[in-house]
Amino acid sequence: MDACACEKCISACRRDPGRLIPGDVKKIAAFLKLSEKELLERHLVRIPAKGRNKHIHFPAPAKIKAARFLAAPGTVVPDYYDTEKGRCVFLSPEGACLIHEVKPFECAAYMGCKHTFLGRPYVEKDVEIFFVSRWRKHQDVFE
Repeated sequence: MDACACEKCISACRRDPGRLIPGDVKKIAAFLKLSEKELLERHLVRIPAKGRNKHIHFPAPAKIKAARFLAAPGTVVPDYYDTEKGRCVFLSPEGACLIHEVKPFECAAYMGCKHTFLGRPYVEKDVEIFFVSRWRKHQDVFE
């Protein structure tokens, strides 16, 4: 994946941080020198899948707005969460990604300037199916 650093791509960090895939949890935790549980409890929220897959959750960096978390790390986000804008918990005040070397999968796969995910047109339903397929068998990470 070729990541882009243009303003349209980086703006997602200020609005809606990307979701993780199972391997990201271990990678980010190691980078931050935290246990996976500590990472989940301090920095990530749980986003339920849509539709009939609501029992499947995806971890994502918590959003911060006006110096407060929109949802507490470690918790399942409220219904309004995805429509509320907030900066990624890993975005520094200067606008730099603090975990760029190990950024969440969706952050690396999404190109806002081209509105693509993994090089294909971004279609919300298809992206949702992608994450459900990755997390269906990994819900034990939240236990």
